[in-house]
Amino acid sequence: MEVDRVSGLFCLIFGVICMYASTQLSLGSFREPGPGFFPFIAGCFFSLLALLIVISSFIPEKDRENKVSSLWKGVNWRRPLTAGLLLLCYILMLERMGFLLTSLIVLFLMLRWVEKFSWGKALLISASASACTYLLFQTLLKANLPIGILGI
Repeated sequence: MEVDRVSGLFCLIFGVICMYASTQLSLGSFREPGPGFFPFIAGCFFSLLALLIVISSFIPEKDRENKVSSLWKGVNWRRPLTAGLLLLCYILMLERMGFLLTSLIVLFLMLRWVEKFSWGKALLISASASACTYLLFQTLLKANLPIGILGI
């Protein structure tokens, strides 16, 4: 079975499930949307795009390898696995170490290990991004962020 057809069918099923689940919430009306309105519209668009992919998969194209096994040929797993492990560490350490310190460390490691930035550039970007997001959420939006060991 072709790659586009398999992925399109999977996405179509996911979109239909999203549409069905959103109808379990109140859809509301167009003027007064309920909590299920946006997920329903998103599921409709997702399903429509997936349906277009499935239909286009039946149109033959020359010189194209269309097997599911060809999707994974030559994949370098180091970068996505490193990013996934760092995000898992972020989730596990967020409450203990706090938002600011955890964000700074994980973003620095992402930039240094995954994206191969220089030490200085990775430190500058991670420090400024962590500080800006902290100020945005803590000061302007008044969100309750995990404090952690720093006390801020």
